[in-house]
Amino acid sequence: MIDWQLVWLAVIAIAVTVMTVVQIAVLLTLARSARQLGETVQQVRQEIRPLAEKVNRIADDAARAAALAVTQVERVDKALLTATQRVDQTLNVVQGALVEPVRQGAAVVAAVRSALSVFRRSSEPRHHGRDEEEALFVG
Repeated sequence: MIDWQLVWLAVIAIAVTVMTVVQIAVLLTLARSARQLGETVQQVRQEIRPLAEKVNRIADDAARAAALAVTQVERVDKALLTATQRVDQTLNVVQGALVEPVRQGAAVVAAVRSALSVFRRSSEPRHHGRDEEEALFVG
């Protein structure tokens, strides 16, 4: 007769052995995958490092260019301010040189006109006053 206990014990032993082999295979596959993943990460780091360095250099160059641009804009602003002030001063000098003599000339012309009108009035006959009185007469 067959000893069933021994048969079941053999089945359990075989099943445990198969499970052990499968688990070892899974662990080996996981270890290989982890190693490959580590190598891939290392390669990515090596490829990204030069790119990161280039990006840093570009950022540094851009910062330097921006600083130079700010300096140039400040210089242009200062130059324009100086030029504007000089033009303003020049216009004030020109205005003083041209306008003041014209005003003085206009004052002289007005004085001459006033003097001439005084002389004209004194040389004209005085009968204007009587005409005005006759115009006021109602009769």
